[in-house]
Amino acid sequence: MLNALRYNGPPIWMKGGLWKIALPVVVLGFLAMNCFYVVEPTEMAGIRRFGTVLNTQPIPPGLHFKLPFDTVDTLSVSLDQFKLDELTVYTVDNQSVTVNVSMTYRIPPDAVLKLLYGVGRPGDVDIAENLRPVVADRVLRVFARRNTIRISEEREQIANEARKEVSRAIMDLFGIEVIDLQINGIAYSPSFEQSVEAAVKAKNDAVQAENTVARMRYEGEQRKVTADAQASIEVTKAEGEAKARIARAQADKSASILEAEGQAQSIRLKGEAEAEAIAKIGGAVTANPQVVGYETAHRWNGQLSTTTLGAGGAALPVFTVGK
Repeated sequence: MLNALRYNGPPIWMKGGLWKIALPVVVLGFLAMNCFYVVEPTEMAGIRRFGTVLNTQPIPPGLHFKLPFDTVDTLSVSLDQFKLDELTVYTVDNQSVTVNVSMTYRIPPDAVLKLLYGVGRPGDVDIAENLRPVVADRVLRVFARRNTIRISEEREQIANEARKEVSRAIMDLFGIEVIDLQINGIAYSPSFEQSVEAAVKAKNDAVQAENTVARMRYEGEQRKVTADAQASIEVTKAEGEAKARIARAQADKSASILEAEGQAQSIRLKGEAEAEAIAKIGGAVTANPQVVGYETAHRWNGQLSTTTLGAGGAALPVFTVGK
């Protein structure tokens, strides 16, 4: 056991001068690991040495050399996204609205060194924290000019205005290029939603009342049209019947007139004929007095007359005396 604890001398690799070869290799390996660095294709970089920035232009992607005690700071220059969730804004009519904002941005090469060393702490650790208040302030300004009731209607216009104002502010402050800005969600306060529901109900009730009035007006107009049509039919029917009665009366009158005229004509003709006959008889009697006796004898039926004319033209009975 004492032999096991006994010092056996230097390691084998140090015997025979091997350490003289191994030491430079280790030093070179250390230097290789600490003096070369790689910048990824989506990044650009800057170098600090004892707190001093060495480069005046951002270092592009690729393999680069540095001293072991230099510090390399990288910054992503590809498209990136910044989100600002549940931001409470106030409208011109003092209503609170909660919105979610999503912004897509890109860092141009000329803004790399400014963001690495001119904003916040060295490196890219403070970019999101620096963007947050600027984005929130510009979105607040846009909503402060809007009426709550028209936010949904003007949502696209609001997003465009917010994009313009945020883009201008971030470019001026940080040199960052905003590609797009979207307002992903809008949540209204419970009191506003209740007032909207009440307004919608009132509007629906008003529309329903207007529809009822319009329906009643339409039905009234239809009844009036029907009544007018019925009255027109009755008037036409009455006029027809009156005309028919007038026509019948006129026909009856014409028939009576014609009948009376016919009778009168008949009487006149008969009278004229009788007068003519009498005149002829009178003429014949005057010319030949024997005609009377002849006609009397001609028309006697063999019976004696039962009456005779008395004084004053009165009819007197004739009495037959028996044999």
